[in-house]
Amino acid sequence: MAKIKQAARQTLGQLIGANNPPIVVPDYSQRQYSWTRKEVSTYWDDVLKFKKGWDSDGENSAEYFIGPIVTITDDKVSKRSILDGQQRLTTSTILVAALRDSLWTIGSDESKTMANHIQRDWISRKTGRRTPPEYFITLSQFDVNFFRDYVQTWDELNGRPDSFEVPGKFSHDLIKEAYGFFSIKIADHLADLPGDNEKLDWIDDLRACLVNGLVFVEIQTPSTSDANEVFETINSRGRDLSTPDLVRNFLMEKSRNANEKARVNSAWEVLLAGFDKREDIEKFLRHYWVARHGDVKSHSLYTTIRTTLAARFQESGYSFNVTDFSADLETCAERYQDLISSGTGEEDFDLVLTDIRRLGADAIYPLLLALTGRNDYSVLKEISMACLSYYVRWTVIGKRESTLLEENLFKLAKEVSGGLDLQLTINHVRTLIPDDVTFLADFQKATLPKTSQARYILESIETWLRRGAELDDVAIVSKVNHVEHIYPQKPESSLRMPSHNELVNRIGNLTLLHGRKNISASNKPYPQKLNKYQTSSLLLVSATKIDKLWDVSSATWRAEGITERQKFLAGIAVKVWPAD
Repeated sequence: MAKIKQAARQTLGQLIGANNPPIVVPDYSQRQYSWTRKEVSTYWDDVLKFKKGWDSDGENSAEYFIGPIVTITDDKVSKRSILDGQQRLTTSTILVAALRDSLWTIGSDESKTMANHIQRDWISRKTGRRTPPEYFITLSQFDVNFFRDYVQTWDELNGRPDSFEVPGKFSHDLIKEAYGFFSIKIADHLADLPGDNEKLDWIDDLRACLVNGLVFVEIQTPSTSDANEVFETINSRGRDLSTPDLVRNFLMEKSRNANEKARVNSAWEVLLAGFDKREDIEKFLRHYWVARHGDVKSHSLYTTIRTTLAARFQESGYSFNVTDFSADLETCAERYQDLISSGTGEEDFDLVLTDIRRLGADAIYPLLLALTGRNDYSVLKEISMACLSYYVRWTVIGKRESTLLEENLFKLAKEVSGGLDLQLTINHVRTLIPDDVTFLADFQKATLPKTSQARYILESIETWLRRGAELDDVAIVSKVNHVEHIYPQKPESSLRMPSHNELVNRIGNLTLLHGRKNISASNKPYPQKLNKYQTSSLLLVSATKIDKLWDVSSATWRAEGITERQKFLAGIAVKVWPAD
């Protein structure tokens, strides 16, 4: 059980104020800054709502409890290392800085003096003319320099610097966006006030509300392991903590020396530089673990990693250690980034990877990741095509249970990591693919309500037709085509078929058209759309029996025409996504 030195009520001013020990986010600790516009906007709305009560009752008003934080304090309490609560304290500091800069913008002597006081009291101070600033909150190595440059740096004669470090990570962009959001909101409020005195009063009231009214419970612990246990307990009770943060904390805890900690940080630098969002890192971690150990669910990923690695470190006497795991994680992250970006440099393989990404067929990645550890990219086109055919035939067209496909591919990924060779892997995937008879039957009755899937299926068929006719593929670039319902989604009432809902998203009723979609024209009867079809350069329009959907003699839509066209397309699809 964790040891807790004390748990005490702390205002924001007591946590980041000049007369209290500085807050430091240690390098083994929490994630980068991760609050998006959604969290920042909610925080701002809550602060303004609380301020209304504060304006009425002052310090007698109810406090705004913003949550617990977990810190590690040394015996001298000269500084506090924060393990949980970084996001809230960082966002609060950004808001305080935005208030400081709004005061400076007003431009009066009094407003500039107030801005300098905010800087000295709540952001940083200098104890001497030639001493460096002491910052009241220091972020981890991934954000510290950008945060200081963009938020904390200040000149009492000139205010905020005119130029800043260019954002280099997605967390830097989020810091910049949070600051911009607060600055705009403050400016909007000040614009409604008649004069400088009213503006100064409003800013000062908001500043007092923040530093005196926002309340935390600080849980002080004596060691990293105690803090980690409290941290995980708090975050297992309903809050969604990032798995990468927990994994990194665990690895730093298990590191026996500075070199091992540096190796963990090196791996995390690769993760943070290579993925656009935290969610992408979480997905990679799961796929990495699946590729090595088989299926694991997202909600239990951290617990599984921690339990497995702790046992393995102990059993091996650390012959397999934090350095080994971090090095493998880093290498796999680089290969995984190649896969999801279609950036392997092998053109044919990259084309299949692009299709996998467009379909959102994430279940294929663990197997491909495992294979890249044992094979060159140049030989992986065939297995990737087999996996793609499996996914299209099983999931997209067959609408079968996707969890079974995942189980099959995840099990195979583990076997590949254990030594299964490429050809045996290909053979095994082929045994999983629904056969041609099954696929033809599935395709002839399939619907595609998802536009992304419909566009992929239709463009793939168009590509096959064009290559058979020895035509170029320029006309099928996704961005210049839209999915067209031949029989309209909203037909004129007199032309609406009785089985409308069953027919409208059938593949036989779908085609591609070049250019921006004209919704009103798309809902017209066939004769009024005929000119668009006749002038299209797409073979999907001119060579797939679209005319069968309209009965010229009765001037009505034909349900049988959708069935006939879909059967024709099924005969093509079985060649586009072959079983062997």
